[in-house]
Amino acid sequence: MKEQKNEMSRRHFLGTGLAAAAALTVIPRHVLGGNGFMAPSDQINIGFIGTGKQSRYLVTEFARRAKVIAGCDVDTRKLDWFKAINEASQFKQFGSTTKDFKAYGDFRKLLQNKDIDAVVIATPDHWHAIQVIEAAKAGKDVYCEKPFSHSIEEGRLMQQAIEKYKRVCQIGSMQRSSKGFRNACRLVRNGLIGDIIEAKVTCGGPGIKCDLPTEPTPKNLDWEMWIGPAEFNGFNAILSPPMEEDVFPRWRSYKEYGHGGISDWGAHMFDIAQWGLGTDDTGPVAVYPPDKERRSLTFVYDNGVTMTHEDYGRGAGVRFIGTKGVIDVSRGYFETLPANLVTHQFTDNEVKLYESDDHYQDWLDGIRTRKQPICSAETGHRTATICYLAAIAYELNRPLKWNPVKEEFLNDEEANKMRSGYLRKPWTMTV
Repeated sequence: MKEQKNEMSRRHFLGTGLAAAAALTVIPRHVLGGNGFMAPSDQINIGFIGTGKQSRYLVTEFARRAKVIAGCDVDTRKLDWFKAINEASQFKQFGSTTKDFKAYGDFRKLLQNKDIDAVVIATPDHWHAIQVIEAAKAGKDVYCEKPFSHSIEEGRLMQQAIEKYKRVCQIGSMQRSSKGFRNACRLVRNGLIGDIIEAKVTCGGPGIKCDLPTEPTPKNLDWEMWIGPAEFNGFNAILSPPMEEDVFPRWRSYKEYGHGGISDWGAHMFDIAQWGLGTDDTGPVAVYPPDKERRSLTFVYDNGVTMTHEDYGRGAGVRFIGTKGVIDVSRGYFETLPANLVTHQFTDNEVKLYESDDHYQDWLDGIRTRKQPICSAETGHRTATICYLAAIAYELNRPLKWNPVKEEFLNDEEANKMRSGYLRKPWTMTV
């Protein structure tokens, strides 16, 4: 009975002024009950590391399915706003909210909270590796935004940590939980457009070096902690815009913190290409930057299939070209040639793919069953590797041979040094 009492205390709900306003127009699920309702005492407790633009969306998703009991950010104003959004979301779902939400400025302190079962990591890319590894060590399951890592070697260390500490990890490549993308990849995998010749991927280009002028740092922001293990640059609002600007911050454009569109949108679209090609556990054997023979950066797989990074004229997306047809897929379209393939009815005898129609619930289900969800650490690492192979090839501007088993370049010392990321002292990264 003592354990039950502590559990109820730990998950005690308290309506706030914000929640009370929501109660005037919303009938909470705890009143309705029915299928799908889960008692508060059975909820998974989640902590958020990073509470900026992306987290404001993610918390509305997870607060409907779990208990978000903590948040961490180096910007106190963003953290306060996140807390308010979480309270409104929890009240809308359950008719009350938690009084014991914990706010942190240092993710390491959040990870020490024994009440937290799992964490959502939505920080700039240069933070992902340390935070995923330390979360795994602390016994937390992990949802990590894409791209999984900020370098090739980081990604492998992250995957090893998830495996070593037996954690359930989902990467935020939510296109894998979309029926259109799944069906497109399943058509490819079942040979319905014949043998695959080529995949074309449209996404942004590589990142640039940060040369922004230093501006006065806002009092609500711990800039030293924002930089963390990355190469130091002074504060500029382009990297961390004020809370009132409802925009995605442009740190993604700079190599010190992201890798440009090649990893931002590339982590989505190369991911689908890898899924369709059936190469989630491997990668290409060569990458060629544009030259006289090749109009676009080109990956070559060991079976002869090529994948190009090019704009095929339809926005961010993937085009699969086979000997008997073509498939175009993105968030805004799913089209096939022949056209009737869009409505193809799959049979039990055809190749199946992991089916998830809810990326967030898929992770939570995995936490309960201890099975890896649709976009595991290995999958996320392999996709991020594609992004960084492209970035390295663009920067060196020469053909590169890649061993996807050893994860190293052949006979190219300079390229191999670029597999690792920058790690500013005193930060360390050990599994």
